[in-house]
Amino acid sequence: MRGPLPFAFLAAVLNISAFADVYQVTKITIAGHESVSAYYAKGHKVRSENWKGSGFDQVFTISDLDHRVMYAVDPRSRTYMEMRFSGPDLLVSLAQLIARPPRLRESGRTVNVYYDVTDTGETEQFFGRTARHLFVRERHVAQPGACDGSYEVNKDGWYIDSMAPQARSSYFLVAGRIGSSLCRDTIISHGSPPPGIAVWERDGDATREVLEFSNAPLQESLFQIPTGFKKVDAVPGYPHTTWSTQMQLEWAQLVWAVESWFE
Repeated sequence: MRGPLPFAFLAAVLNISAFADVYQVTKITIAGHESVSAYYAKGHKVRSENWKGSGFDQVFTISDLDHRVMYAVDPRSRTYMEMRFSGPDLLVSLAQLIARPPRLRESGRTVNVYYDVTDTGETEQFFGRTARHLFVRERHVAQPGACDGSYEVNKDGWYIDSMAPQARSSYFLVAGRIGSSLCRDTIISHGSPPPGIAVWERDGDATREVLEFSNAPLQESLFQIPTGFKKVDAVPGYPHTTWSTQMQLEWAQLVWAVESWFE
């Protein structure tokens, strides 16, 4: 995630396997533009690198969940920035307390999701595992007035039955207007999505490919700040958030919480 970590607005949850180290390189191509990223995981430590497709290719991050800290490291300037995962500040805690809970609106409409998976019978080896070549058609057919719309997704991919332990990461951002309404449809699935994990998959003009994958033990030095690097307030892509800016954001969150009861 690029940009600053504004105190209580950001919560990071990294689901990391505790059974083995993970190293994975993934290439994503969209409309001819490539981005290659590397992911390393060892216990509750994670290192993420972006090799191509960004103006900050050389800046990488190291996260240590046990100590609730993340570092953004810039090898070009031999500097790093430290960001702590702290609990909510007073104004944000107050905003969360008084905000009107999100209003869930039941649409009363149904969205039928149809999965059509065609096995070509072709197999190929990826990282010592057998992958199957599948064509996947996914159709969402929504009734008029549903929250979701009707659309179709067609995928061409190679899928393996398992790649355990799987490297996974997820982030959620607690931001925006508190008290906004949500809408929910009734979802009925017909068939099942493709089994296993995609090691190569094309969806329209987007392609995702796992280039490297390994569970071999990783060196501890990968998750440490390199010797001789200087601590700074900001690095490219991660600007420093001043105390006054932080207070303005917290106050805005509190105002939004109050206004949520008058919408």
